[in-house]
Amino acid sequence: MPEKLVAIAPFLRSCQNLVTLGIRPSLGDYTSGQREMLLSAGQIFFPTQRFVRILQAAGKKTFPSAFAYSVQRSRLIQEVLFQFLKCPHPFTRIYYGRQKSSILEDFSFPFRAMSQKTSGIKRPVSNADDLRVLCDIYNPLIIQEVLDYEERFLLVFVNYACVGIIKRVSSGAQGEFESHAISSNQKLEQGIGLEFFSKEIVSCLEKLLRALQINDIAAEICTTRRGWYLAELARPPLSWQTPYGVHNRFKLISSLIESNKF
Repeated sequence: MPEKLVAIAPFLRSCQNLVTLGIRPSLGDYTSGQREMLLSAGQIFFPTQRFVRILQAAGKKTFPSAFAYSVQRSRLIQEVLFQFLKCPHPFTRIYYGRQKSSILEDFSFPFRAMSQKTSGIKRPVSNADDLRVLCDIYNPLIIQEVLDYEERFLLVFVNYACVGIIKRVSSGAQGEFESHAISSNQKLEQGIGLEFFSKEIVSCLEKLLRALQINDIAAEICTTRRGWYLAELARPPLSWQTPYGVHNRFKLISSLIESNKF
């Protein structure tokens, strides 16, 4: 008998293989029948940041996982994780309080300054005045070297598997990037673009994410003359262009559920 699947956030309402309960202020606001569904569910989809840790503590399997939600939101967690695992990553340091006075001992201008939340600032710093302002505002302050990237890619992972690769192309002097589909001639790859990207890197990341139980994420990979770097992790895009049309993430997840691939 197939496992009972439940969703909280209404992103998968079109999927007939699960029941969507919707978001309530607290778990106590669900009916007794709905709470029983949550307790007996084989997996709970999109439990929201509000409920995921409670459900995890109750032993429930969720998508995204609790750690996936945390990593998507926290640049601080990402940096500590990259350093602990010795991932190929731009040289980065985290400065608290008085430690910020030693930034210029470790870095030369220009460098990148970032806040601890992924939704916060991420900007180049090229002079002491700008650095002083940022030091006064942010604690901790994350500082990262600026590398000369040859190419940038965004890899989309669902349930630990790479489902899309997007090549990023610079769109101006502001450092902003537009996403472009990677051309593909092999329909078996479903427009993922693996034949244009190192399968060893993809395999390495899939194993890493599975070991860390990060089952819903986008990884930015950058290449330089010295090799590839894992630049950052981010919330996956809602959709992305492929040579065969637009891939919608929620529709893809629904199709995986209906095919019993979750």
